[in-house]
Amino acid sequence: MPVIHESVSDSHVDEDVRAAIADITAHTATIDCDDDEEDISQLFAPLTRAEVCNCIFSTWYPNFRRETIKSEIIKPLEQGFIDYLLADGIMLPDQDDIPQYSCKIEDPESSDSEWSEDENEVESAAIDIESTSAEIRRRIEILGGKVMPRMCWSAPKDASWMAMGNSLECRGPSDIYVLLKSSDKVSSDLINGRYLPKEQLGEIEHELVLRQWSNLVPSMEFRCFVKDKKLIAISQVDYEYYEFLESMRDEIETKLRLFFDDHVREKFPSDNYCYDAYVAQTVNRVYLIDFEPWIPSVDSCLFEWRELAKADSSDKSLGLRLFPKGVNAMGHFSGKYSRNRLPVEATDDQFRGSMAELIKSVAEQTRQQK
Repeated sequence: MPVIHESVSDSHVDEDVRAAIADITAHTATIDCDDDEEDISQLFAPLTRAEVCNCIFSTWYPNFRRETIKSEIIKPLEQGFIDYLLADGIMLPDQDDIPQYSCKIEDPESSDSEWSEDENEVESAAIDIESTSAEIRRRIEILGGKVMPRMCWSAPKDASWMAMGNSLECRGPSDIYVLLKSSDKVSSDLINGRYLPKEQLGEIEHELVLRQWSNLVPSMEFRCFVKDKKLIAISQVDYEYYEFLESMRDEIETKLRLFFDDHVREKFPSDNYCYDAYVAQTVNRVYLIDFEPWIPSVDSCLFEWRELAKADSSDKSLGLRLFPKGVNAMGHFSGKYSRNRLPVEATDDQFRGSMAELIKSVAEQTRQQK
C-alpha cells in the first residue's frame, strides 16, 4: 500500500482563489463560458438525496475496498459522543484512563452567564464516552497504530494546524478528539448535514472512520470529474507547479482513465460525480481517495464549473489540467485553511473592511500631524 492521506482539497474555496484560478486557466479553456451573468445553478440538475448518500464513506467503501486505503468504520455512534463533539471547549482525557468528560453547558437565554452565579448557569453535564474511546483504541491497533480520522463526508483537514506536525496523524483517542472538536467542517456536517439542506437530507446515521495512516505526495493526487458516467476532466489537486509532472502528463492521464474504466465506472451508482485518486508511482497503481457529488459547491480545482457543466460528455478535450508554470502559488493558493486559525471576526469581510478604514484614517491623521 502506498503512502496516502486525505485530500487537501476543500469544498469551499475563497472567491479570490477562484478568481485567480479563472485567470490562470483562461488560456486552457475549451468551452465557451463567456456568459458570467448566467446563473450557474441552472446548469445543474437538482441534487438528490441518493446522490449525497452515495458519497457517504460507509456507502461506497465496501465496493471499493480493494481500490482504496484500508479503513475501519465505527457505526453507529453513541449520542453521548456526538454531544461531546458539539460541546464547547476541548476537554481531553488521560490516554490510559477515560472515565468521563465534563462539558459545561450554559443557558442560551442567559446574558452574561459567565459572570453570574444564579440559576441561569447550568451545572456541568457529564458525558461518558469511554466505550467509544475503547473502540477507537481497538481499531487503531488493527490499523497498525496510526490513523487519520474522518466522519461521513468530511475529514478535519481544516483543524490539522492544531495537531503536532500539522497533519491528521493520530495515535490515540485524544489526538482524534482534538481534530474533530476543532474542525468547523466536522461540526457543520454534524449540525447541518452536507450538500443538501438538513430538511431534504433527512436523518443520517453518523459514523467515525479511521483510515490507515501514511503520508501523501501532494503532487500525485488528482480530482476526476465524471459526467453521464464518462470521465470528462482531470485536475491536479495541489495548487503548486511541479516540473516533473509535465513529462508525465500522458502517462498520468492514461492511468487515471484506465482506472476509471476498470474500477469506477460500473461500480459507483451516480451518473455525475467527482472523485479524488492518488497515482502511486512506486507500485505503479492508482488508489481511490474519496467521492463527492456533481454540484458547484464542490471544489472544481483548476477548472471552472461552467466549462465542466457545458462540456459534451463524449468529448475528452478538457483532459488533464496541471498547475501552470510561472504563477505565484503563495499569493493565492497556500494556507487553504489558514483562516481557521483566527477568530471568525478576523476573517469576516465586514471586519476586514472596518480595519481597512481604520488603518486609512490613522494614516491620514499621521500625515496631518507631520
